[in-house]
Amino acid sequence: MDRLLAIEQTRFLGREFLLWLWFSSEEQKSMLRLEDGAEIELFLDDRIVMEPVHGEGNRHQLSGQDPATSPEAAVALRMNKIPSEVKIKIVRQAQAWAFSLRGDDLQIRSLKIPDVLSDGGDEKVAERLFLMEEVEAMLAGLWTAFLRERIGQDWSMRLLRIQGWIDEKFHATPLS
Repeated sequence: MDRLLAIEQTRFLGREFLLWLWFSSEEQKSMLRLEDGAEIELFLDDRIVMEPVHGEGNRHQLSGQDPATSPEAAVALRMNKIPSEVKIKIVRQAQAWAFSLRGDDLQIRSLKIPDVLSDGGDEKVAERLFLMEEVEAMLAGLWTAFLRERIGQDWSMRLLRIQGWIDEKFHATPLS
């Protein structure tokens, strides 16, 4: 029972991670540096699910072309909603991965890997497995960077920058 309680008490971290990815990708013009020093391009793709930070409330599902820049996304952020699931696209060295990531369990869903170049059966399987391991390693590097920042001394400053970003998105968005 203690393990379930621990999971429930830290569930918010995954959603904070998704918000951090969104903010970081916009702040750094989609170029993020991994723990190993490699650079990747990270974009929020065509689906974002927003839910209240605390308590009950309506869930917003944003989809279509670039929902991260939509007026609805700005309003949801302003209403203290953060992403609970996002569709992400990562590009590294001309290879692209696309997948959904839920904040509650950080499981990769609907993974689309880069095209496999191998011809043979075993080689093709090995390459596909390698490409799946690559995306897992990139996410692990991003998660590590997030956690280091989250427990670091500068987290309160980062939160202020995130709040400023939310305010800027909201005020820059024309509402109809």
